[in-house]
Amino acid sequence: MEKNKKRLLTKIAYLYYIKGKTQSEISKELNIYRTSISRMLTQARAEGIVAIQIHDFDSEIYELESQLQKAFHMREVVVISTSRNDTETEKNEKLAEEAAFYLKQLIKGGETVGLSWGSSLASMIGKLKGVKKTNATFVPVVGGPSHVNSRYHVNAIIYDLARHFGGESIFINAGAIQDSKMLRDAIMNGHDFQEIKSYWERLDIAMFGIGGPLNSKQTSWRDYLTVVDNHNLANHQAIGDFCCRFFDADGHILKGSIYNRTIGIDPELLAKVPYSIGVARSIDKVPSIYALLQTKYLNTLITDSETAQAIIKTAGL
Repeated sequence: MEKNKKRLLTKIAYLYYIKGKTQSEISKELNIYRTSISRMLTQARAEGIVAIQIHDFDSEIYELESQLQKAFHMREVVVISTSRNDTETEKNEKLAEEAAFYLKQLIKGGETVGLSWGSSLASMIGKLKGVKKTNATFVPVVGGPSHVNSRYHVNAIIYDLARHFGGESIFINAGAIQDSKMLRDAIMNGHDFQEIKSYWERLDIAMFGIGGPLNSKQTSWRDYLTVVDNHNLANHQAIGDFCCRFFDADGHILKGSIYNRTIGIDPELLAKVPYSIGVARSIDKVPSIYALLQTKYLNTLITDSETAQAIIKTAGL
């Protein structure tokens, strides 16, 4: 059995048998059909997960998830277990695997799914297993990277996801940052771009990475920025980015030259998406993740245990 599947079975069993929640409550909390909850509880018993105690469930991880969910009024928080012995590569692989599993469980058919790009989301593609074919539509929510980071191109991610899910892919043919606001406006107001904008207005799911501080090396698109751009961002105390939009420590979007030259979804539209999912980990990114958690732009977070613990400490919970 896939370990992600086993983790879901144990979580459902824990909520039902230990927390005393009804199948309807669990169905609503995890966005899984109630009939599926019943079937999974039966499977949990058949697999020996449920006996006198629930096996292979980390209650400390669940408490981290619950604490963050309640503190920041999130729809859901998923925390994966990592240890000090794990390398950064291993931690990132675990994060990508969980993101893939979460997306697979979320897409039931017919959804419109928006994605940004980067190493975490690109790595997620190779982690998809046992995906059922759907008629979901996948669309970029940002422009593409420079040629230096073409391996993370959002169109490649979109294409691969559509291929796995048997859905439709909508491509974007423009870079994330343009040379001027006039050029950006000309592209986004052009006839060919209206289809993408129409999809942005009716997203069911959005998944994106969260970039760290300006001195962070964990980025795959900031080579677009000029010396002047970096200077302006530093002056405005930029602490991170999502969907190529920078924000400060209070989660306020920094609107200026870079914002006006960026091809990407309006953050206000993200705030309306039923599942707006941030995928990020690392101690360096804790200030960025913490700031974004206090906004309306994401309602779901996928991270790891060390990052979750650091966020809780930062928040003084």
